[in-house]
Amino acid sequence: MPYGPPGRPTPPPRKGGGRFVSLLLVVIIAVVSILVRYAVRNGIDIGSVAVGPKPSTTYSPEPGSAPAKTGDNPLLTDANGSLVPASCDYSPWGTQVDKARAFFESAATCLEAAWKPVMAKNNLPFESPTLSITATTAGITTPCTGSTSNFAAFYCAANKTIYMPISQLQTEMFKDNWVVYLSVFAHEYGHHIQAQSGILRKANSERVDVGARSDKGLELSRRVELQANCFDGMFIASSKGGNSLTASQVTLATKDSYGRGDSAGDMRDHGTSEHGGQWFEAGLNNNLTAQCNTFIAAASDVS
Repeated sequence: MPYGPPGRPTPPPRKGGGRFVSLLLVVIIAVVSILVRYAVRNGIDIGSVAVGPKPSTTYSPEPGSAPAKTGDNPLLTDANGSLVPASCDYSPWGTQVDKARAFFESAATCLEAAWKPVMAKNNLPFESPTLSITATTAGITTPCTGSTSNFAAFYCAANKTIYMPISQLQTEMFKDNWVVYLSVFAHEYGHHIQAQSGILRKANSERVDVGARSDKGLELSRRVELQANCFDGMFIASSKGGNSLTASQVTLATKDSYGRGDSAGDMRDHGTSEHGGQWFEAGLNNNLTAQCNTFIAAASDVS
C-alpha cells in the first residue's frame, strides 16, 4: 500500500518488425533519454515507479525563496522545532466528494496552524497548498503526471497541489477509519513542507547529479519519503496532544504506517515498510523536526 501509484502492469509482448523497427526503437530510446533528463531537472519525474508517470515531489522554486539545503536545512537543525498541540475541528468523513473535500479542508486548516509557526520561527516561507479532492483520477491532468489516470494520493510541487482521489484511498479496506486518510494526507502535506523549506530543491539537484534512478538517486528519494512519514507522525502527535485523536486512532495510524512502503519488484524509492513505520514513530514519539532528519541518517536506516 504505497503512498504513490499502485504496482506496475505486465508489459506487453514485443513484436517483430525487422530492421526498420530496430532503428525506430533506437531513435525512441534516444529521445526518451533526453526527455527523462529534462524532466528530472524540471521536477517532472516520468516513469520512475509503478504505472505511467510517477508523481514527482521535486521542483525548482524561485531563487531566494528558501535555502536549498537538506541535512543542514534550518527546519531540521532547529533543536526545538515541534508542533504545538492542535485542537482540530475535523469535518465528518464521507466518501462523497463534498464530504471528503470538507474533511481534507478541515485537516489542511489544522496542518497549517501546526506547521506555519515552525516555518516562521526558522525564517522559512509558507504558502498554503492547493487541494484537489475528486471521486476518481479520470480526466485529471497535472504537471507531475501528465494526463495519466493511474495514480494515488500525491503531492505535486510544480503547482503546490495535494491530490486526494477518493477511489485510490482504499476505502473498502479502511471503511470509516478516517485517521488513516488523515495520516496519508499529513504525509503528502509533509512533502509540501519539504518543498516550502527548500529541502526538495536540494534533494532534486543532488538526484540529477548522481542520476535519479541510480542507487544513490533512489536513496535520496527514500530519504525524502521517509522524512514525510516522520512529519506525518509529528502531526498525528500534535493532533492527539490537542485531544483531536484518541489513543486507539493513533495506534491504528501507527499500524498503518508499517503497512506501506516498497514491495518486491518496486523501484525502491519509498523505503521498506519497516523503516516507514519506524520514521513515522520517530515523529510521533519525539515531535521534533530535528529527529526527522533522514538526510544525516545512516544508509541502513533509510533502505
